[in-house]
This record gives sequence, structure tokens and C-alpha cells, in this order.
Amino acid sequence: MRLTPGRLVAGAAALALLSGITGGLLGAAASGSGGDGRPAAAAATAGGGCDVTAVAGVVFPSLVTINVRRGAVSGLGSGSVLDQNGNILTNDHVIAPGVGGTVTVDFARGASEVPATLVGRDPATDLAVVRVDPAAATLTPIAIGDSSALVVGQPVVAAGSPLGLNSTITAGVVSALNRWIDVGQGEEPAALVNAVQTDAAVNQGNSGGPLVDCSGRQVGVNSAGAQPPEGGGGSIGLNFAIPIDFARSVAQQIIETGRATHPVIGVMSVSVTDEIAKATGLPRGALVEQVVPGFGAARGGLRPGDVITQVGGTAVNGTDQMLVAIRAHRPGDVVDVRYQRGGATRTAQVPVSEP
Repeated sequence: MRLTPGRLVAGAAALALLSGITGGLLGAAASGSGGDGRPAAAAATAGGGCDVTAVAGVVFPSLVTINVRRGAVSGLGSGSVLDQNGNILTNDHVIAPGVGGTVTVDFARGASEVPATLVGRDPATDLAVVRVDPAAATLTPIAIGDSSALVVGQPVVAAGSPLGLNSTITAGVVSALNRWIDVGQGEEPAALVNAVQTDAAVNQGNSGGPLVDCSGRQVGVNSAGAQPPEGGGGSIGLNFAIPIDFARSVAQQIIETGRATHPVIGVMSVSVTDEIAKATGLPRGALVEQVVPGFGAARGGLRPGDVITQVGGTAVNGTDQMLVAIRAHRPGDVVDVRYQRGGATRTAQVPVSEP
């Protein structure tokens, strides 16, 4: 398979799809999730259905189309409003063609062609933040959900501007969790960490837009869609989103410092979901699949099969939250990592480093 970002830009490169275990090697910075005072759409349980009309009503005020231009090169993508300061979350590959040029934002329910500035990019995680003047538009921050609580079969809704058709909604389910997707282009490595797989249609232009639950809360950032080797374009029902727990933490660091760092402890892991926990008796946490030699986890004695449940005093119930907890620390710090091995709880002192 080849994987292409859901964007509309000239010369989009073919990308490689690597399905399988999530990459727990990257880290992520601490963040808070935002609330809202808006009426929520009807909730749904796994296997049920969303009231998509209600979801659209909740999401559209927070949805934007992002237009970039640099000389003869132009492109577009989608994004979601994060806060009343005008910060907007999107994919890095949406912004990349316009770096050094102009960026404008069209609000799905509001002003058009609003000038935006680049706050910061993180090509390694394919995330970026742009900002508009708060006085230039009515800002409705999107409600933030909990991507660590997602389950396979749960209904979700994708919002964005496929092929430039703004205010578009598609619906589907969470098809799989814990995907590691290589979306690097040229000499710039990039990966979707612990990606959410969905069959909600994602096409060129959807990238950077929100994947939301049935309450209209963002649980992911739509980022890429797979296509068969023969091409043909259009969604084939294999699409991927960056979990919002991780994306929000990267965005927060970009907003605060203009860039994102990637402290690591050197493990590859998968999330122990409620479903896995019930089936195996393991605790919720990050199940270590691989320990990278020479990094902190190896030096602290962690092994494959351990389940990390706490990092630096912060409880984690999956890989996303482990990454966020790691990024609360700086390279050179030594953190207490609590984990379970063979039913016994242990604690290791683990150095944090840069990849």
C-alpha cells in the first residue's frame, strides 16, 4: 500500500504505510484538555450510531479551512480552533507548502480569508499550529475528548474540507487502534504515533481537521489515508488520525515555546485498553513490546511484557498518556517509572534523553 496525506497540493508525494505496533519511542509534553459550555451531541456506545446532524452543529463553529500560498505553489487543508487566543491545530504537511508565503483561514461558520501566522511546526509528528487575530473572527474552541478511551467499533465523525469542499462531514467507526504510520517525505522523517484507524472517509483537504466522538469532542487529527498500489484516488476506508491526547500536548508546547521537543525513554509500546485488560488480566497502561538498547528504559531494567502504569508520578492508562507524561520532563531528568511485571508492581529510575 501507499499512504498519501489527505491534502490538495501540487506534487503530493507517495508515502509508505507501515501498519502494526505503535511507536512509543517518541515522547510528548504535558497538556490540559479544554472544556466547553456548548450543548453536546447525542453520545453513543461502541457499535451504536451517532446523531451526525447534532455532531455537525457542535463541530462546525470550530472548523476551519486553511489556505496556503507561496509563489506559484498553493494548497489547502483543515484545522480546529484550540482557544480564544486564535490558535488553530492542523497538520504540518498542510502548512509546509506555504512556509515563507501566506496563510489564510476560512471559518466554516464565520469569516473568510482571515490572515494567519505560523506559531510553529513539528514535522516529526506532522503537527503545526497557526494563529489568527482574535479580533478578526468569532472563535469557538473545539471541545477536547479523550483518545485513550476510544474502543474499536466506536462511532466517530470526521470534519474538514476534502477537495476544497468546506464544511464536510463523514461518519464511520474506529476500525483499529495503535497503528504506527510512516508519513515521512524526502529527508524529513515523520510518523503518526499510536494512530487511530477509521473508515470515516478522509480525502485530500481533510488533513488537519478534527476526528470527533458522538458528543462532538475532538479525539484525533485527520492526517492520512491509504490507497491501493494502482492508485485511483479517493478514500478506500483506511484512514488515520493522530490521537488528540498526543496532538494537544505537542500543540501546547508549540504555543508556549514555538517548537516541540521529543524526550524519550526508549520503548515501543501498545495501549492496554479496557477490552485488552478484561481479556488478559493486565492493568490499563502501556504494554512494552520492545526496549531500545542504550536508552533509559533499558538502563532502568524494563523488559518486553512489562506494563507501564505511571511516569514521574503521573498515572498513565495507555501509550498516549505515557508519551504525554514523558514530555513533561527534559532530557537529562531521571523519572520514576512504575510498571507491572508478572502481577507484581515495581518502580525503576529511568533517565530521559533525546532520540
